[in-house]
Amino acid sequence: MSMRRIAAVVPAVLIVALAVLGPSLASRGAEQPVGIPFAAPDDAALLGTDRLGRDVLSRLLYGGWGLLLTAAVIAVVVTVVASVLGAVAALRPRVGAVIELGTDFVILLPAVLGILLVLTSWPDAGVAGLIMIALLFGAPYCARVFAAAAAGVATSGYVEAAQASGETLPHLVLREMMPNLREVFAAQLGLRFVAGVYLVATASFLQLPTTLGATNWAVMVRDNTSGLLLNPWAALAPSLAIAIVAVSVNLAVSEFGRAGATGQHDDPIASGDTSPLPDDAASAVVVNSVVVVGSNGQKLLGPTTFTAGPGGVTALTGPSGCGKTTLLRLLLGQLPEPNARVEGTLMVAGKDVLTLGAAQLRTFRGDRIAYVGQDPGSALNPLMRVRTLLAEVARDDHGRPAHHRHADATGDGGLGGISDAALTATLERVGLSAEHLSRRPGEMSGGQLRRVALARALVRRTGILVLDEPFAGLHAALRAEIARVIADIAATGEVTVLLTGHDTDTVHSIADQVVELGSVGAREIRAAADTGNEHIVMRAKGIEASIAGRPVLSGIDFELATGSALAVVGASGAGKTTLARVLAGLHRDATGSVELHGAALPIGAARRARYAGNGIQLVTQNPKSALNPRRTVAQTLERPLRRIGKVPKAQLHEQITALLTSVDLDPAFASRYPHELSGGQRQRVALARALAADPAVLLCDEITAALDHATADSIMALLDRIRIERGTALVLITHDMAVVAAHCPRILVLDHGDPVESGPTATVLADPEHAATRELLH
Repeated sequence: MSMRRIAAVVPAVLIVALAVLGPSLASRGAEQPVGIPFAAPDDAALLGTDRLGRDVLSRLLYGGWGLLLTAAVIAVVVTVVASVLGAVAALRPRVGAVIELGTDFVILLPAVLGILLVLTSWPDAGVAGLIMIALLFGAPYCARVFAAAAAGVATSGYVEAAQASGETLPHLVLREMMPNLREVFAAQLGLRFVAGVYLVATASFLQLPTTLGATNWAVMVRDNTSGLLLNPWAALAPSLAIAIVAVSVNLAVSEFGRAGATGQHDDPIASGDTSPLPDDAASAVVVNSVVVVGSNGQKLLGPTTFTAGPGGVTALTGPSGCGKTTLLRLLLGQLPEPNARVEGTLMVAGKDVLTLGAAQLRTFRGDRIAYVGQDPGSALNPLMRVRTLLAEVARDDHGRPAHHRHADATGDGGLGGISDAALTATLERVGLSAEHLSRRPGEMSGGQLRRVALARALVRRTGILVLDEPFAGLHAALRAEIARVIADIAATGEVTVLLTGHDTDTVHSIADQVVELGSVGAREIRAAADTGNEHIVMRAKGIEASIAGRPVLSGIDFELATGSALAVVGASGAGKTTLARVLAGLHRDATGSVELHGAALPIGAARRARYAGNGIQLVTQNPKSALNPRRTVAQTLERPLRRIGKVPKAQLHEQITALLTSVDLDPAFASRYPHELSGGQRQRVALARALAADPAVLLCDEITAALDHATADSIMALLDRIRIERGTALVLITHDMAVVAAHCPRILVLDHGDPVESGPTATVLADPEHAATRELLH
């Protein structure tokens, strides 16, 4: 624990301990007179006496526990209620609207007036009245904070998978979301405690009924202010006690909140640096015999040696789990696990990043290096529009943060000192139009989110650009376009580009050097075989959907037979993921009909609980966010096995072993957490979770996008086996036309939300009729 943290916590701990133990430490009773009123401090009364001649120190020791205990109860009640409301608001927009209304009411009604109204109209309220006041005036504010923090968690893959599996709202809130809001909960608990102290003190000072007695610190302040000139300690001592508690708790909350937030994001960007663009030496990366060993002795990377400099593109290739992402994160000074051991030397922009302190590392990340992770959408604030997401990290031509410039430089309406024209130009470089500036992340496809994340990296104008799987989830034409953007960035001669990718033509077409971190097995592609029969398991008719009033799907019709496989393809933003969400019951603004086993299902999330077993299961497109980071693999699989499969507790271990084996994972993985798995391993666990529900239809959204060829082929072979052995129908959303041709007998092509072509895959791909289909093949 750092000295700063100790200095923040110790005063609060001491004052609370004195309040709790005070009555046993006091030398005399709280009401016992020891001298004349307002006597100065002496040996008999170290802090003097109060207005009735009682020992101030003894009364101080007696008077703290009731106030602090009441404040603690208030803090717990308000924080728990507000956290639940905030999490529910993130899942249910109507609840969020009610919370906003409540906050507006709180702003309009002064808190002191509320205290007077409640406690004077309810004389016997006591602590219950104080709790009610705290809920009325504190919970709406607190709930808004939780709702904002929970918004990102609510859109994560593991929460959506739980919703699609029919989990109840209490489970979603308490088991899926709250464990991932612990830092926010701790911070708000501390702040609510301080607010509770002030509330109790204010009520006592105003002589309102609180049932705390006459010895609490606030009453001591009120009763002894008349004697400030005779014995100031009679009023100052309890005042200082209240102030020390409030200030020290606030400092502790700030310190622990800052520590909890460190390293939690996939896009580690610091702000506030004003250094100029780095020179050539400051843009170089030198990796010499680097080996990374995990805390369990397992080798995670290496040995690896290479040098990368300005004007070049270095590509790291290899199978999933070989250490590509581990190496990229090392360049940021981030270890794969706290106790990992790194051998060799690693110099980035002239710095040994693994030896930098926390403050130096933040400065280094903000000034020298930009990083875009495998799941870039999770690094975008879901409440911000693209305009703000870009403007908050943008830099000018001199490398200065754009938001440090004067407001008169904003030109045509930009934010933070950068014009909309400049932001639009950056978006156009990654294949997005100006209309995307006003959109939020939830209104864009996965491919569009990936391009926004790349645009954020570009506007920062750093000397080193690190891209983890930049071509994953993009169709062929867009892959080529993004590749040209990356090549042009490197061609300026000012930027060092490092990226990971699979052994594809796109990577090799722009890479000046390719560093192979592992051996890739031979790729094996089989001709797609339709294992389905004529029994229709799911039928979709007239599916239409919109986002924020903008149509994104129109007139979608298809049928799925038992064991069949349908590929849904199209350019980024064509509506593929939205279709999967509609089928899974996650997209509310949709119309049409879905039939499962001949029974009509309403469009919407309400049907999930009823049809969770032998129904529809979703495997989301981002491996990193697909699994709850607070749960082990075993805990992830236990829930659907118990709730849907009705597996007895005694048989859980056996069933979990069987599930992991069925997706080609070692049963020893059951004890691992998601961060200890590679992308391919996470996808297999996500598949196992879906299979635990024994689904009739499996929706797979870009599940091979971030995987190497060998791993992607093995995942697709696994899906083929599942179709054959279980008779599970498959809807596969993908950009990889080779995967479509090899594994999906039928295809549906979307273009701007419209179905433009469908039929047998071989026929459609051999002679495509629509331009959208032809573009996907180039």
